[in-house]
Amino acid sequence: MIGMSAHGNTPARELKAGDRPRPLMSTAVVATRDGGPEVLEVRRWQVRPPGAHEVRVRVEAAGISFADLLECQGLHPERYYPRRRRTPFVPGWDVVGVVESVGSRVSRVAVGQRVAALSIVGGWAEYALVPAAWAVPLPAQLAPTTAVCLILDYVTAYQMLTRSTAVRRGDTVLIQGAAGGVGTALLQLARHLAVRTLGTGREARRAHIESEGGILIDFEREDVAERARVLTGGCGVDAAFDGFGSTARTSLRALRPGGHLVLYGYRGVEGMIRAAGTFALALLGNVRPGGKRTSIYSIQWLARRQPDWYRADLAVLLTLLADHEIAPRIAAVRSLDEVPTALRSLAGHAPSGKQVIVIEPADSNSAAHVPV
Repeated sequence: MIGMSAHGNTPARELKAGDRPRPLMSTAVVATRDGGPEVLEVRRWQVRPPGAHEVRVRVEAAGISFADLLECQGLHPERYYPRRRRTPFVPGWDVVGVVESVGSRVSRVAVGQRVAALSIVGGWAEYALVPAAWAVPLPAQLAPTTAVCLILDYVTAYQMLTRSTAVRRGDTVLIQGAAGGVGTALLQLARHLAVRTLGTGREARRAHIESEGGILIDFEREDVAERARVLTGGCGVDAAFDGFGSTARTSLRALRPGGHLVLYGYRGVEGMIRAAGTFALALLGNVRPGGKRTSIYSIQWLARRQPDWYRADLAVLLTLLADHEIAPRIAAVRSLDEVPTALRSLAGHAPSGKQVIVIEPADSNSAAHVPV
């Protein structure tokens, strides 16, 4: 059902038996062709009713991530699987909003509930279609702008720590790019699990990383792998998390024998090639006794195979947020008009934390049904 989400969303009412579904016009940020922020336009966008296993939400907050940039550029696997997604389409991986209509096979969530959900596509709009299997009810006390930070970045971090590697109390891990959205989530969740963190970044990110309990390794001035070994008494780290790809070999060198490298992303074509090369070289370590292990994590692939895990893990994180055990860093709050600017910042030196879109409720004149 994910590919279908690219076509839009649904009317602002629950469909009843015998109703003829009608398209709806909404405001959205549209990727008009493959490229960077320059290909984005805010325009009117026709949306549709939910499919049998989908829900339509009125979006209150949406996230902005590097995955969105890769998807706009045509470099992300989601542009081609489970089916090819052509331009124009509406990007947007993660949303919080109020359910306004549900598909015929949906029983897990109900109209009127506020939910947090992985959308993968379609989130940068007044309305979004999301798979019901990835929608989790939101505790009433949580603000949409804070909760939306958990859906992609924190679930990614939590699943890598607890499902990909199962790190233990007292372990030491290396986080490449520790000041970004996923990096910050890894710092906070590792501290919650009593895991020591070494985080790479520029000197300018020292305060951010140290405030989250991490130890900065300045990749511009230090040999990251050598510094990691020094900080672990010559042993190496127990696990490394690398979302760049281009730094994968460095991450592998920083591991202790038997340590685990998790690759979960890449930055551009070079990063993708280097990550693939490192993974191929490390395969022998995966089967050699005492060898260093390597795996690839993908939130959407795991969510498709194990949707129960995704819902359970997001629910745990929402509880931690409600209990003030974690505190997402919001780098900037944007409007739909400001999304191209936000995406441009990700292409350069991204701000620390997560950029969030706030979408104001549409008034009675902002959306109109299309005659059928």
